[in-house]
Amino acid sequence: MSNAASPQSRLFASPLARRLARENELPLTAVTPTGPGGRIIKRDVEAALSQGAAAPLNQPPRATLPDPRLFFNETEYEVEPLSPMMSAIAERLQQSTQEMPHYQVSMDVTVDAAESLRAKLNKTLAEQETGEKLTLNDFIVRAAALSLMYVPEINTGFAADALIRFKNADISVAVALPGGGLITPIVKAAQDKSVREIALEIRDLAKRAADMRLKPDEYEGGTFSVSNLGMFGVSEFNAIINPPQAAILAIGASRPVVVLQDGAPVETKVMRVTLSSDHRAINGAQAAEFLGVFRTYLEQPMELLF
Repeated sequence: MSNAASPQSRLFASPLARRLARENELPLTAVTPTGPGGRIIKRDVEAALSQGAAAPLNQPPRATLPDPRLFFNETEYEVEPLSPMMSAIAERLQQSTQEMPHYQVSMDVTVDAAESLRAKLNKTLAEQETGEKLTLNDFIVRAAALSLMYVPEINTGFAADALIRFKNADISVAVALPGGGLITPIVKAAQDKSVREIALEIRDLAKRAADMRLKPDEYEGGTFSVSNLGMFGVSEFNAIINPPQAAILAIGASRPVVVLQDGAPVETKVMRVTLSSDHRAINGAQAAEFLGVFRTYLEQPMELLF
């Protein structure tokens, strides 16, 4: 199967607009965009449909997976309708896996030093009665942002005719929503923010995400994503890239490992991290270099404070 992007995939359109066009077998090339930056939005598709735009002749039928309800009696299941957000997420992830040649590179990172520094900083914050508490994820986001500045090839988006090199590390942080669904609020220009500033911003974004009070520019876009399932005990996993980005970092749980130091067994905590990359934009050597820099930052965490 060819990985070449079709003319339709090169058009900028909101997930809702793409879904509406697909359901009506309307090619996006027949739609006049009026959204920001030439983006096709829902009302553009509705306008094209009202004007009688139709799919081109001889268009092959669209293959669909069977509906699970075909194989069960109605008494054997309950129906939970998809929310608009869940529909948009499903479409974007399906598009990502179909159009992006994903590959993964993994590396183990020792987190003893980062956890020790975090404990000391949290003790200071508790003594100051600030009500703040740093998590390891805050250090991870900071380390990812600085690593993107060191290996800028990872901080990239793929377009049909060019690679888009982003100047800032706008880190999308995956947050699970109550009742299902996922959203990725963005810590913008994270390379310029301290671990403490990142912690406060993530806490605020996560709270407003749970209350469905985020603005579109706070969760759409971003240049790189971090998805952390370590707090759920997941040892490692492969994350799906979030378009228009070209990479996402999956964080697993830290685990005790016995290693030899000066001939003596020593217990240390190790965390498996996995970078999923779009091979059209990022090669394996670049992915490996990024993970190496990321590991250095976390294993020498004092560098994250400056």
